[in-house]
Amino acid sequence: MNRADNLLADQNDIERLGRRGRRLKDLRKRVKDRRDGEVIIDGRRLVSDLVRWGVPIRELYLVPEISGEFEAVGWRQSADEVFEVEASVLTDIAPTRSPQGVLAIAEEPRWLEWPAEGGVALWLDRIQDPGNVGAIVRSAAGLGAEAVLLSPECADPFGASAVRGSAGAVFRIPVGRDVGLAGVMVRVRESGGEIWATDSLGQKIDGWQPSKPCLLLLGAEGVGLDPEIADLADGTVAIPMSHGVESLNVAVATGILLQHVRTI
Repeated sequence: MNRADNLLADQNDIERLGRRGRRLKDLRKRVKDRRDGEVIIDGRRLVSDLVRWGVPIRELYLVPEISGEFEAVGWRQSADEVFEVEASVLTDIAPTRSPQGVLAIAEEPRWLEWPAEGGVALWLDRIQDPGNVGAIVRSAAGLGAEAVLLSPECADPFGASAVRGSAGAVFRIPVGRDVGLAGVMVRVRESGGEIWATDSLGQKIDGWQPSKPCLLLLGAEGVGLDPEIADLADGTVAIPMSHGVESLNVAVATGILLQHVRTI
C-alpha cells in the first residue's frame, strides 16, 4: 500500500459528527467544566507538541479542511479516537477564538510527590489568574525548577487558559494541585534545605544564596503572600525596583528569581 492509500485508509477511520449529536453536546460541557483526568487542548502547535512528547491523546477533533494534511495524520495516529467536525461548530465549542481546526482531549499528567532532595520548587499561594499560573509553570520548566506546587485557592493549572499560558509546560514539569504547605516544609528542612518567601522588604536578590533544596513561596500579585505563611519562611528575598515601579508581575518575578538560583 502506498502513502496515498495509507492516508485514505486512515481517513476512513474518522467518525464524522453531526452538529446536534450527543457527543458534541457532551464535549461542550467538558470544555466548559473540565473533568478530572482530562485536559482540553486546542491549536496546532500545542497538539503537535503533545504528540511529539508522547502525551496520551484520548480524543481528537478536526475540521475537514485539515484532517487530510500530513501533520494531522500524525495527530490521528496518536489519538485513541478521531472525529471530524464542521469548522463553525468547532470554533463555537473550543476554549479559544481560533482553535486552528483542531481540539484534543489529553490525559492529565500524574506526578509523584516532590521528594525535596535537591533543586528548587515553587509553592504558589492563592494565585487565581490562570494565565499567571501557566506563565509561572512555563518559567519553572524552562529555568530548571523541579516542581510547581499550588495551594487549594489557586487557578486550575490544567484549565485551558493555564495550559495555553504554559505553552504546554504543564506536561513537562511536575505540577501539584491542592498541596498543603506543612508537609512540603517538613521534607525541605529534613533534607537540610531552606524556605524563602518573596517580600519587597526582604534581602536583595544580589546577595541571595539559598541552600538547596529550596522552596520558594510566591503570592498573588497585589495581595502577596499570606503574612502568616510568610512568617514560616527562613527568610525573605526582594527584587529591587526602579523608576517608581512597586512590583513585577508574579510570573516575571519568578523567572528572575529562578535564573538567579541557576547561577549560584
